[in-house]
Amino acid sequence: MLSNKVKNFRGVVILVLAILFLYGSIVFGAETQELLVGVAHWSQRYPAISADLVLLKDKIDEINAQGKYKIELIATDGTSKREKFVSDIEDLLVQEVDILLVSGQDAHDYLGWKELVENKRRETGKPLVYGSSGKIPWGGDIDIESMGVDFAISTSDFNCGKVIAQHLIGYLFAKNGKYEGNIVELRGFPGAASDTLRHVGFRAVLDEYPEIVTVFEQTHHYSRLEAYQLAKTVLQKYEPGSIDAVFGYNDEGAMGTLQAVKEAGREGEFLIYGVDGQSDCVRAIQEGDITGTALFRQVATVSLGVAIDILEGKSVEPFILMPDVFITIGNVNYILAEVYKPFVVGEDVHWDWVK
Repeated sequence: MLSNKVKNFRGVVILVLAILFLYGSIVFGAETQELLVGVAHWSQRYPAISADLVLLKDKIDEINAQGKYKIELIATDGTSKREKFVSDIEDLLVQEVDILLVSGQDAHDYLGWKELVENKRRETGKPLVYGSSGKIPWGGDIDIESMGVDFAISTSDFNCGKVIAQHLIGYLFAKNGKYEGNIVELRGFPGAASDTLRHVGFRAVLDEYPEIVTVFEQTHHYSRLEAYQLAKTVLQKYEPGSIDAVFGYNDEGAMGTLQAVKEAGREGEFLIYGVDGQSDCVRAIQEGDITGTALFRQVATVSLGVAIDILEGKSVEPFILMPDVFITIGNVNYILAEVYKPFVVGEDVHWDWVK
Protein backbone atom coordinates (compact mmCIF):
# COMPACT_ATOMS: atom_id res chain seq x y z
CA MET A 1 0.00 0.00 0.00
CA LEU A 2 1.26 3.45 -0.87
CA SER A 3 1.54 5.97 1.92
CA ASN A 4 -0.69 9.04 1.86
CA LYS A 5 2.37 11.20 1.18
CA VAL A 6 3.28 9.15 -1.88
CA LYS A 7 -0.32 9.22 -3.09
CA ASN A 8 -0.52 12.98 -2.61
CA PHE A 9 2.79 13.47 -4.39
CA ARG A 10 1.67 11.31 -7.30
CA GLY A 11 -1.58 13.25 -7.46
CA VAL A 12 0.28 16.55 -7.61
CA VAL A 13 2.57 15.23 -10.38
CA ILE A 14 -0.42 14.03 -12.41
CA LEU A 15 -2.13 17.40 -11.94
CA VAL A 16 0.98 19.31 -13.02
CA LEU A 17 1.44 17.08 -16.05
CA ALA A 18 -2.21 17.57 -16.96
CA ILE A 19 -1.86 21.33 -16.73
CA LEU A 20 1.32 21.27 -18.80
CA PHE A 21 -0.36 19.05 -21.40
CA LEU A 22 -3.35 21.37 -21.57
CA TYR A 23 -1.16 24.48 -21.79
CA GLY A 24 1.05 22.89 -24.38
CA SER A 25 -1.92 21.88 -26.51
CA ILE A 26 -3.13 25.48 -26.45
CA VAL A 27 0.17 27.27 -26.98
CA PHE A 28 2.31 24.79 -28.87
CA GLY A 29 -0.11 22.31 -30.38
CA ALA A 30 -2.83 24.69 -31.49
CA GLU A 31 -3.88 24.23 -35.09
CA THR A 32 -2.49 26.69 -37.59
CA GLN A 33 -5.21 29.13 -38.59
CA GLU A 34 -5.76 29.35 -42.32
CA LEU A 35 -6.44 32.79 -43.75
CA LEU A 36 -7.40 33.67 -47.30
CA VAL A 37 -6.31 37.21 -48.15
CA GLY A 38 -7.66 38.96 -51.23
CA VAL A 39 -6.06 42.13 -52.61
CA ALA A 40 -7.89 43.96 -55.37
CA HIS A 41 -5.68 46.43 -57.21
CA TRP A 42 -7.03 49.15 -59.46
CA SER A 43 -3.90 48.54 -61.54
CA GLN A 44 -0.62 46.69 -61.13
CA ARG A 45 1.09 48.39 -64.06
CA TYR A 46 3.10 50.88 -61.99
CA PRO A 47 6.49 49.98 -60.44
CA ALA A 48 5.46 51.17 -56.96
CA ILE A 49 2.38 48.91 -56.95
CA SER A 50 4.31 45.92 -58.28
CA ALA A 51 6.94 46.43 -55.59
CA ASP A 52 4.24 46.69 -52.93
CA LEU A 53 2.88 43.30 -54.00
CA VAL A 54 6.34 41.71 -53.83
CA LEU A 55 6.82 43.05 -50.29
CA LEU A 56 3.41 41.69 -49.31
CA LYS A 57 4.30 38.22 -50.56
CA ASP A 58 7.56 38.34 -48.62
CA LYS A 59 5.66 39.35 -45.47
CA ILE A 60 3.21 36.49 -45.91
CA ASP A 61 6.10 34.02 -46.24
CA GLU A 62 7.54 35.43 -43.02
CA ILE A 63 4.22 35.08 -41.15
CA ASN A 64 3.62 31.55 -42.47
CA ALA A 65 7.07 30.48 -41.30
CA GLN A 66 6.11 31.39 -37.72
CA GLY A 67 3.40 28.71 -37.77
CA LYS A 68 0.51 30.61 -36.23
CA TYR A 69 -1.13 31.36 -39.57
CA LYS A 70 -1.16 29.78 -42.98
CA ILE A 71 -1.98 32.63 -45.34
CA GLU A 72 -2.94 32.22 -48.97
CA LEU A 73 -2.91 35.33 -51.15
CA ILE A 74 -5.07 36.14 -54.15
CA ALA A 75 -4.12 39.39 -55.89
CA THR A 76 -6.06 40.82 -58.83
CA ASP A 77 -5.37 43.50 -61.43
CA GLY A 78 -8.24 45.77 -62.42
CA THR A 79 -6.18 47.09 -65.37
CA SER A 80 -7.43 50.63 -64.59
CA LYS A 81 -10.97 49.66 -65.62
CA ARG A 82 -13.73 50.17 -63.09
CA GLU A 83 -15.91 47.31 -64.36
CA LYS A 84 -12.99 44.85 -64.11
CA PHE A 85 -12.00 46.20 -60.70
CA VAL A 86 -15.49 45.75 -59.20
CA SER A 87 -15.77 42.31 -60.81
CA ASP A 88 -12.47 41.32 -59.17
CA ILE A 89 -13.84 42.33 -55.77
CA GLU A 90 -16.99 40.30 -56.39
CA ASP A 91 -14.86 37.25 -57.27
CA LEU A 92 -12.80 37.61 -54.10
CA LEU A 93 -15.95 37.78 -51.99
CA VAL A 94 -17.35 34.67 -53.71
CA GLN A 95 -14.16 32.87 -52.68
CA GLU A 96 -14.95 33.92 -49.10
CA VAL A 97 -11.74 35.74 -48.28
CA ASP A 98 -11.07 36.37 -44.60
CA ILE A 99 -9.34 39.66 -45.34
CA LEU A 100 -10.23 41.94 -48.24
CA LEU A 101 -7.79 44.74 -49.06
CA VAL A 102 -8.93 47.15 -51.77
CA SER A 103 -6.32 49.33 -53.45
CA GLY A 104 -8.42 51.77 -55.46
CA GLN A 105 -7.81 55.04 -57.18
CA ASP A 106 -9.24 57.09 -54.35
CA ALA A 107 -9.94 56.27 -50.73
CA HIS A 108 -13.39 57.82 -51.20
CA ASP A 109 -14.05 55.83 -54.35
CA TYR A 110 -15.88 53.06 -52.51
CA LEU A 111 -19.23 53.14 -54.32
CA GLY A 112 -19.88 49.91 -56.15
CA TRP A 113 -18.33 47.54 -53.65
CA LYS A 114 -19.25 48.81 -50.18
CA GLU A 115 -22.65 47.15 -50.56
CA LEU A 116 -21.03 43.96 -51.88
CA VAL A 117 -18.98 43.65 -48.71
CA GLU A 118 -21.91 44.39 -46.41
CA ASN A 119 -24.09 41.80 -48.18
CA LYS A 120 -21.35 39.19 -47.88
CA ARG A 121 -21.00 39.84 -44.17
CA ARG A 122 -24.75 39.40 -43.65
CA GLU A 123 -24.88 36.32 -45.87
CA THR A 124 -22.07 34.38 -44.21
CA GLY A 125 -22.21 35.76 -40.67
CA LYS A 126 -18.43 35.23 -40.47
CA PRO A 127 -15.81 37.87 -39.72
CA LEU A 128 -14.55 39.64 -42.81
CA VAL A 129 -11.89 42.30 -42.32
CA TYR A 130 -12.23 44.97 -44.98
CA GLY A 131 -9.50 47.54 -45.48
CA SER A 132 -8.78 50.13 -48.13
CA SER A 133 -5.69 51.88 -49.36
CA GLY A 134 -6.07 54.72 -51.77
CA LYS A 135 -5.64 58.38 -52.46
CA ILE A 136 -6.87 60.79 -49.83
CA PRO A 137 -8.45 64.01 -51.11
CA TRP A 138 -6.81 67.35 -50.46
CA GLY A 139 -8.33 69.23 -47.56
CA GLY A 140 -10.57 66.29 -46.68
CA ASP A 141 -10.85 63.55 -44.11
CA ILE A 142 -11.42 59.85 -44.56
CA ASP A 143 -14.97 58.90 -43.57
CA ILE A 144 -14.47 55.34 -42.35
CA GLU A 145 -18.15 54.80 -41.55
CA SER A 146 -19.37 55.91 -44.98
CA MET A 147 -16.80 53.73 -46.68
CA GLY A 148 -17.88 50.72 -44.64
CA VAL A 149 -14.27 49.70 -44.02
CA ASP A 150 -12.65 48.50 -40.81
CA PHE A 151 -9.64 50.69 -41.56
CA ALA A 152 -8.12 52.82 -44.31
CA ILE A 153 -4.49 53.58 -45.04
CA SER A 154 -2.90 56.03 -47.44
CA THR A 155 0.06 58.07 -48.55
CA SER A 156 -0.71 61.67 -49.47
CA ASP A 157 -0.09 62.38 -53.15
CA PHE A 158 -1.15 65.96 -52.47
CA ASN A 159 1.72 66.37 -50.02
CA CYS A 160 4.12 64.74 -52.49
CA GLY A 161 3.41 67.48 -55.01
CA LYS A 162 3.45 70.17 -52.34
CA VAL A 163 6.85 69.31 -50.86
CA ILE A 164 8.47 69.30 -54.31
CA ALA A 165 7.07 72.76 -55.06
CA GLN A 166 8.32 74.06 -51.70
CA HIS A 167 11.82 72.77 -52.43
CA LEU A 168 11.69 74.29 -55.91
CA ILE A 169 10.72 77.81 -54.85
CA GLY A 170 13.52 77.82 -52.27
CA TYR A 171 16.00 76.93 -54.99
CA LEU A 172 14.69 79.55 -57.40
CA PHE A 173 14.91 82.29 -54.78
CA ALA A 174 18.47 81.28 -53.88
CA LYS A 175 19.41 81.27 -57.57
CA ASN A 176 17.64 84.41 -58.79
CA GLY A 177 17.06 86.45 -55.65
CA LYS A 178 13.37 86.32 -56.47
CA TYR A 179 10.64 83.80 -57.14
CA GLU A 180 10.79 83.34 -60.89
CA GLY A 181 11.65 80.59 -63.31
CA ASN A 182 10.49 78.27 -66.08
CA ILE A 183 9.42 74.73 -65.27
CA VAL A 184 8.31 71.61 -67.12
CA GLU A 185 5.58 69.28 -65.84
CA LEU A 186 5.56 65.74 -67.18
CA ARG A 187 2.14 64.66 -65.92
CA GLY A 188 1.24 61.08 -65.06
CA PHE A 189 -1.72 59.02 -66.20
CA PRO A 190 -4.72 61.18 -67.26
CA GLY A 191 -7.62 60.81 -64.84
CA ALA A 192 -5.60 58.91 -62.23
CA ALA A 193 -6.06 60.27 -58.72
CA SER A 194 -2.28 60.16 -58.15
CA ASP A 195 -1.72 62.50 -61.10
CA THR A 196 -4.53 64.85 -60.08
CA LEU A 197 -3.52 65.05 -56.42
CA ARG A 198 0.19 65.53 -57.13
CA HIS A 199 -0.69 68.29 -59.57
CA VAL A 200 -3.05 70.04 -57.15
CA GLY A 201 -0.46 69.86 -54.35
CA PHE A 202 2.23 71.22 -56.68
CA ARG A 203 0.05 74.07 -57.92
CA ALA A 204 -1.21 74.89 -54.41
CA VAL A 205 2.26 76.27 -53.75
CA LEU A 206 3.32 77.57 -57.16
CA ASP A 207 0.10 79.42 -57.91
CA GLU A 208 1.19 81.91 -55.23
CA TYR A 209 4.17 82.83 -57.41
CA PRO A 210 2.98 84.03 -60.85
CA GLU A 211 6.53 84.55 -62.10
CA ILE A 212 7.19 80.82 -61.85
CA VAL A 213 5.76 79.61 -65.16
CA THR A 214 5.03 76.13 -66.52
CA VAL A 215 6.28 76.44 -70.10
CA PHE A 216 5.70 72.81 -71.11
CA GLU A 217 3.13 70.34 -69.81
CA GLN A 218 2.43 66.92 -71.30
CA THR A 219 1.44 63.49 -69.99
CA HIS A 220 3.88 60.58 -70.04
CA HIS A 221 1.49 57.95 -68.59
CA TYR A 222 4.08 57.21 -65.87
CA SER A 223 6.23 55.62 -68.60
CA ARG A 224 10.00 56.07 -68.65
CA LEU A 225 10.10 55.76 -72.43
CA GLU A 226 7.42 58.41 -72.97
CA ALA A 227 9.12 60.72 -70.45
CA TYR A 228 12.41 60.24 -72.28
CA GLN A 229 10.79 61.15 -75.60
CA LEU A 230 9.08 64.21 -74.14
CA ALA A 231 12.29 65.35 -72.45
CA LYS A 232 14.11 65.12 -75.79
CA THR A 233 11.46 67.43 -77.25
CA VAL A 234 11.93 69.86 -74.36
CA LEU A 235 15.71 69.89 -74.83
CA GLN A 236 15.33 70.57 -78.53
CA LYS A 237 12.81 73.34 -77.95
CA TYR A 238 14.51 75.18 -75.09
CA GLU A 239 18.11 76.37 -75.09
CA PRO A 240 20.48 75.81 -72.15
CA GLY A 241 19.63 78.12 -69.28
CA SER A 242 15.99 78.59 -70.23
CA ILE A 243 14.57 75.75 -68.06
CA ASP A 244 14.93 75.68 -64.27
CA ALA A 245 13.23 72.41 -63.31
CA VAL A 246 11.40 69.31 -64.57
CA PHE A 247 8.84 67.58 -62.36
CA GLY A 248 8.36 64.04 -63.66
CA TYR A 249 5.33 63.14 -61.44
CA ASN A 250 6.92 59.75 -60.72
CA ASP A 251 10.43 58.32 -60.70
CA GLU A 252 9.99 56.82 -64.15
CA GLY A 253 9.36 60.35 -65.40
CA ALA A 254 12.44 61.63 -63.61
CA MET A 255 14.67 58.80 -64.89
CA GLY A 256 13.41 59.15 -68.45
CA THR A 257 14.24 62.86 -68.28
CA LEU A 258 17.70 62.11 -66.90
CA GLN A 259 18.44 59.71 -69.75
CA ALA A 260 17.57 62.38 -72.33
CA VAL A 261 19.66 64.95 -70.46
CA LYS A 262 22.72 62.69 -70.39
CA GLU A 263 22.43 61.87 -74.08
CA ALA A 264 22.27 65.59 -74.87
CA GLY A 265 25.25 66.37 -72.64
CA ARG A 266 23.21 68.84 -70.57
CA GLU A 267 23.71 67.41 -67.07
CA GLY A 268 23.26 69.77 -64.16
CA GLU A 269 21.41 72.35 -66.22
CA PHE A 270 18.14 72.15 -64.28
CA LEU A 271 16.50 70.37 -61.34
CA ILE A 272 14.79 67.02 -61.84
CA TYR A 273 12.14 65.72 -59.43
CA GLY A 274 10.28 62.43 -59.15
CA VAL A 275 7.85 60.66 -56.83
CA ASP A 276 7.99 57.10 -55.43
CA GLY A 277 11.43 56.32 -54.04
CA GLN A 278 12.41 53.52 -56.41
CA SER A 279 15.98 52.26 -56.24
CA ASP A 280 17.50 53.68 -59.42
CA CYS A 281 16.12 57.14 -58.72
CA VAL A 282 17.41 57.09 -55.15
CA ARG A 283 20.84 56.08 -56.44
CA ALA A 284 20.71 58.92 -58.98
CA ILE A 285 20.06 61.29 -56.06
CA GLN A 286 23.15 59.91 -54.31
CA GLU A 287 25.15 60.58 -57.47
CA GLY A 288 23.79 64.13 -57.81
CA ASP A 289 21.88 63.51 -61.04
CA ILE A 290 18.34 63.75 -59.64
CA THR A 291 17.37 66.57 -57.28
CA GLY A 292 14.81 64.76 -55.15
CA THR A 293 11.90 62.37 -54.92
CA ALA A 294 8.86 62.41 -52.67
CA LEU A 295 8.57 59.00 -51.11
CA PHE A 296 5.36 57.14 -51.88
CA ARG A 297 5.29 54.59 -49.08
CA GLN A 298 4.29 50.97 -49.66
CA VAL A 299 1.20 50.14 -47.59
CA ALA A 300 0.22 46.51 -48.29
CA THR A 301 2.31 44.93 -45.53
CA VAL A 302 1.06 47.48 -43.01
CA SER A 303 -2.52 46.79 -44.12
CA LEU A 304 -2.08 43.05 -43.60
CA GLY A 305 -0.71 43.60 -40.10
CA VAL A 306 -3.65 45.84 -39.17
CA ALA A 307 -6.16 43.31 -40.57
CA ILE A 308 -4.65 40.47 -38.53
CA ASP A 309 -4.76 42.66 -35.41
CA ILE A 310 -8.48 43.20 -36.01
CA LEU A 311 -9.05 39.45 -36.36
CA GLU A 312 -7.24 38.94 -33.06
CA GLY A 313 -9.47 41.49 -31.35
CA LYS A 314 -6.80 44.14 -30.90
CA SER A 315 -7.52 47.86 -31.00
CA VAL A 316 -6.31 49.60 -34.17
CA GLU A 317 -6.32 53.10 -35.59
CA PRO A 318 -9.16 53.29 -38.15
CA PHE A 319 -7.16 55.62 -40.41
CA ILE A 320 -3.42 55.49 -40.98
CA LEU A 321 -1.67 58.23 -42.96
CA MET A 322 1.86 57.18 -43.82
CA PRO A 323 4.44 59.87 -42.95
CA ASP A 324 5.74 62.14 -45.71
CA VAL A 325 9.40 61.79 -46.65
CA PHE A 326 11.25 63.91 -49.20
CA ILE A 327 14.60 62.48 -50.29
CA THR A 328 17.43 64.75 -51.45
CA ILE A 329 21.21 64.43 -51.54
CA GLY A 330 21.26 66.03 -48.09
CA ASN A 331 19.36 63.25 -46.34
CA VAL A 332 19.52 60.26 -48.70
CA ASN A 333 22.11 58.28 -46.74
CA TYR A 334 20.19 58.73 -43.50
CA ILE A 335 16.95 57.70 -45.21
CA LEU A 336 18.57 54.53 -46.55
CA ALA A 337 20.11 53.65 -43.20
CA GLU A 338 17.22 54.46 -40.89
CA VAL A 339 13.92 54.91 -42.71
CA TYR A 340 13.43 53.25 -46.04
CA LYS A 341 14.52 50.37 -48.24
CA PRO A 342 14.00 51.37 -51.90
CA PHE A 343 12.15 48.95 -54.11
CA VAL A 344 14.20 47.53 -56.93
CA VAL A 345 13.44 48.09 -60.60
CA GLY A 346 15.11 46.92 -63.77
CA GLU A 347 18.74 45.91 -63.49
CA ASP A 348 19.22 47.53 -60.08
CA VAL A 349 18.87 44.20 -58.30
CA HIS A 350 22.66 43.83 -58.14
CA TRP A 351 23.34 47.11 -56.34
CA ASP A 352 25.24 46.30 -53.19
CA TRP A 353 23.38 48.83 -51.02
CA VAL A 354 19.98 47.32 -51.73
CA LYS A 355 19.63 44.79 -48.94
